[in-house]
Amino acid sequence: MHATKRHKRHGTIWRIHLFLLCFLCLFVATAEAKGRPEILGVSLMMSREVAQARLKTIGRLEKEERKRQEVWAVNDRRVSHILVGYDTDYRVRYITAIARAGGPRIRYQEVVDVKHAQRVNYQGNYKFTLEARRGQVAYVTIAHGRDPQYLDSYSVKKVDPNEKEID
Repeated sequence: MHATKRHKRHGTIWRIHLFLLCFLCLFVATAEAKGRPEILGVSLMMSREVAQARLKTIGRLEKEERKRQEVWAVNDRRVSHILVGYDTDYRVRYITAIARAGGPRIRYQEVVDVKHAQRVNYQGNYKFTLEARRGQVAYVTIAHGRDPQYLDSYSVKKVDPNEKEID
């Protein structure tokens, strides 16, 4: 009888450890999704050629301005357009996603850690801003919207120490 109790207790402890491990994996995956300097597979500092190749798989180029800024219509249920800006070396400097009108809505907390972000609410316009670092890249995530829960657009932008403003 004593051995049976020990086996049951060991099985219960093993299930608790498994549950905690699953919870930890879920937590890490959520934190990683919020903390990445990329949108729909386009990453900061990616070369223009690689970024365009990725964007061609999910949409089409609608507009190119001054060779360093592009607007792409994308085939995504929640995002209608991606705006990409390049630096002088033609590496991705910023990416902005425009939420699709009438599509499934995107909550602020899906793209930015709202608990740690700077929050501004001015005349019904909401803005969450959070600076972060991934390796050598310092960047800022900015989410905008007119709804207190759902965003209209969000961006990831490389932080340039020579720039005076983040937005």
